[in-house]
Amino acid sequence: MKRYLICAACCAVFSGIYEAFSHGVYSVYMLGLCLFPLLLGALPALILRLSRREAAHAARRLWAAGVATLAMGSAMTGVFEIYGSPAPLNTLYWPVGAALLAAAAIAAFLPEKAKF
Repeated sequence: MKRYLICAACCAVFSGIYEAFSHGVYSVYMLGLCLFPLLLGALPALILRLSRREAAHAARRLWAAGVATLAMGSAMTGVFEIYGSPAPLNTLYWPVGAALLAAAAIAAFLPEKAKF
C-alpha cells in the first residue's frame, strides 16, 4: 500500500509541474493521473489489509501492471492533449490496462493449486 501512495504522490507532483509549464492548457487526464494509483492501488490494498487477506503473488503483480498501464496511459494522453497533437496509440493503454486488471481478478480467485 505504501508503494501505491508514494506513486500517487509522485504522479500528483509530476502532473502539477507539467501543468504549471503548460501555459494555461489543462488536461483531465493529467489532472486525474494520481487517482489511478490511489483508487486502484492503495484503496484495494487497504481493503485487503483490513480484511486480513492476501492475494496471490501473480495476482498482485498483474494488478500492479494494470494500475501502472492505466496511469501511464493517463499521463501520455494528458501530455499529448496539452501538446495539442493526436496520438492514436494512446487508445491502446485503456484496454490493455483493463485486461491486466481483469486477469489479476481472475488469478486472485483461482484455487491454490492452479495459481502460478
